[in-house]
Amino acid sequence: MEKSLFRFIWKYSARQQIFIILVTVFTYPVVYFLLELPKLIVNDAVQGDNFPRDILGFDFDQIPYLVLLCFTFLGLVVVSNGLKFYLNIYKGRLGERMLRRLRFELFQRVLRFRLPHFRKVRSGEIIPMITSEVEDVGGYIGEAFALPAYQGGMLVVQIGFIFMQDPLLGLAAISSYPIQGYVIPLLQKRVILLSRKRVKNVRIIADKVGESITGVAEIHANDAAAWHSADISDRLYENFKIRYEIFNRKFLIKFLNNFMNQLTPFFFYLIGGYLVIQGNLSIGALLAVIAAYKDLAGPWKLLLSFYQMTADVSVKYQTVVENFDPSDIYDTERLTADEDVKLDGDVKFDSVSFSGGAAGQEVMDISLTVPARTECAIVGPDGSGRSEVLQLAAGLVSASSGKVLIGDYDLDKLTDSTLGREIAYVGGAVHVWTGTIRDNLYYGLRHRPLVLPEREGDELKQYKRRVNEANQTRNPVYDLAADWNDLTAAGVKSDEELDAKALELLETVSLDNDIYRLGLQSRFDPSMNDAFAEKILNVRKSLAGRIANEPKLSGLVELWNPDSFNASASLAENLFFAVPSDPEITMDQVPDLEEVKTFLADTGFDQKLQEIGLKIAETMLELFANVSGDSGLLGSYSFINQDDLPEFERIVRIAKSGQQRPGLTDSDRSRLTGLAFKLVPARHRLGVMTDELRDEVIEARKRFLESVVKTSDSFVAFDPEVYLPPLTIEDNLLFGRARVDRRDARRRIDDVIRTIVEETGLRYPIIYAGFGYHVGVSGSRLSAGQRRRIALVRGLLKNAKITILDDIATGLTEDDKALREGLRQFLSGKTFLYGTSNAEIASEFDQRFVLDQGRISDKA
Repeated sequence: MEKSLFRFIWKYSARQQIFIILVTVFTYPVVYFLLELPKLIVNDAVQGDNFPRDILGFDFDQIPYLVLLCFTFLGLVVVSNGLKFYLNIYKGRLGERMLRRLRFELFQRVLRFRLPHFRKVRSGEIIPMITSEVEDVGGYIGEAFALPAYQGGMLVVQIGFIFMQDPLLGLAAISSYPIQGYVIPLLQKRVILLSRKRVKNVRIIADKVGESITGVAEIHANDAAAWHSADISDRLYENFKIRYEIFNRKFLIKFLNNFMNQLTPFFFYLIGGYLVIQGNLSIGALLAVIAAYKDLAGPWKLLLSFYQMTADVSVKYQTVVENFDPSDIYDTERLTADEDVKLDGDVKFDSVSFSGGAAGQEVMDISLTVPARTECAIVGPDGSGRSEVLQLAAGLVSASSGKVLIGDYDLDKLTDSTLGREIAYVGGAVHVWTGTIRDNLYYGLRHRPLVLPEREGDELKQYKRRVNEANQTRNPVYDLAADWNDLTAAGVKSDEELDAKALELLETVSLDNDIYRLGLQSRFDPSMNDAFAEKILNVRKSLAGRIANEPKLSGLVELWNPDSFNASASLAENLFFAVPSDPEITMDQVPDLEEVKTFLADTGFDQKLQEIGLKIAETMLELFANVSGDSGLLGSYSFINQDDLPEFERIVRIAKSGQQRPGLTDSDRSRLTGLAFKLVPARHRLGVMTDELRDEVIEARKRFLESVVKTSDSFVAFDPEVYLPPLTIEDNLLFGRARVDRRDARRRIDDVIRTIVEETGLRYPIIYAGFGYHVGVSGSRLSAGQRRRIALVRGLLKNAKITILDDIATGLTEDDKALREGLRQFLSGKTFLYGTSNAEIASEFDQRFVLDQGRISDKA
């Protein structure tokens, strides 16, 4: 990585910078004539004589001559500003391209860091450097040569023009520059040092905040919020002191600049006025000099600001270089090369030593051989060197001395394209990526784009433009829309076979039931698979028939019926008998939709719902106002949480006062309406749902379906003959609500659904639908065990010749034993290294090596 910012700029944008300078030089004569023309207009056209004037063979009287000069001036203004506009656009585009290039290079350098290096740096330091700290660098790159060339040229042109009018005025114009040129850099040095200190402090603050977010559960569990708050407060105070001193010095610099700039006009008025009185200078020339000086202040000010910006940006760039250019970084080829090397042979450690593992763990003089296509256990407690040996075998870390070989290949000399495809590694700390389960399962097969999508028209033009920009910034031109799954590597021929193999592995690791449950909670777009949607509708009909014909089941479910009230559903669901077509809109947000507000106002239901909400609030306050938030009663029986109680107490107090409705704001009324919508009559028996009100709800429902649902795409009505995409698959199967006043209703209905799903062969399609379940940020919506097993399936799907598992299924339960046996059968005929801390588990393997304090202590 280039150590100097200007070297980086020149290396990657020299041709563009030279072009900018050439265009800039072309503007110099234009600017000079813009300064000269006002003098000609005043002295020659307005006050001159000896007309007509001959210009290019044409005679001009005084007024035509004045018009000619004025339009020439206007034309030069257009040309000058046009050139400025072009330069600004060109510089902006260049700066953004270079910023994109720099950020991508920094990201690739992160990928090239050796694993032990990540124990020295924190994400809170790295992320701000790639995102925010280099933002100013991108803006500066476009100006690096253009601004000093343009503004410096303008300065020279304008000073030259002033000297041409009178040398004394020229000296007056530049009299303050030597002082400013000497004093400003002295003051700026301290600002540079403070800026460097500020950058480092902000990075520490970011890291502390990130660490607090990661460990927020520990903060609450240990009542350590005060300690962390004090720590952040001290850091922020340090940042305040640094920034305050920077501001003081910057404003001092600005004060000196302004004072010196205002001092120069004093000399102009004094010296220029004297020369005009003596007859040695014309009024037009003096006015031109004053106008030129006004323009002169801008370039000089920008040049001083550029100097300050150069110092600030150089500090940031140097800081970035210090953090992204470690001496032991991998070569670029290790990351980008796409070599075709097949690993086949014994795994051999030849006097291997390694240092820099977790907690400083070392591996010392390890020599071992695992024959090809055999299984071997690496045994040792945490800190014994077990994990480090397995990472060495996977090529994730490099030996300090000695060699790790597979066959004749030294792993330290192979690229990721070989190591990542020929070796499957699943360690103790797994990572699940933000996305769907399918994205995570097939992650290990997405090495390079294989089948590019067909594009035409505007889509093709946009793609070509994107590729061109990628080439301009040396970014990869890989197409995310392409098909990336390497079916051949997985040993399958189609996406359907790949899904089937993934399902087989999920069954092997006993995760298929979990994916089935997630599939039931997933939403499905019927346009993607009409047959699947049709099967769900058939199951819905079968389930409805069974519920109607079996008395034991009929009392467990209330199905959706347009002519009846569903006591196990919320009041909102009963009133609208529809759900928002946008899955992101919850029922709590429905009252805020404009069409819903209009409907409620037209039917008078807004007043009725507010009355219901007020009665509910009064009851909740009466029951739970004195209940502790820790008791659990509020969460179990109330739909007002502890934090909202004071707010509803205020609303009830206003509503019951003499002001009544006029005292309530629109927000208060909306909260009361939302409270009423949450009412589930069978669960919340508060005496507000009368038979009369039920009938009114059903009548209003019909109006809503006719006036809103049929005329708007915002809602999808409950229809027994239609699959409802906004609902989950489970809700589509049931098409109703389990009775909330029967404790066993939900469990028994789930058993019935599972039975019918099995009978109709719908279980596997639901599991495949579960492949599309979004796992949340870094798998936050999955349990730790689910994340570990998904990572395991991801590794097995690679179908690699060497599989390395560390701390996977290391329990002595029957489930873990069955999983280990299934893994051994699946990996039969391949090289299999298994890390465990349990000697009893290791005895299941024919070969094992026992590690203790980084050395082999026993083998069998």
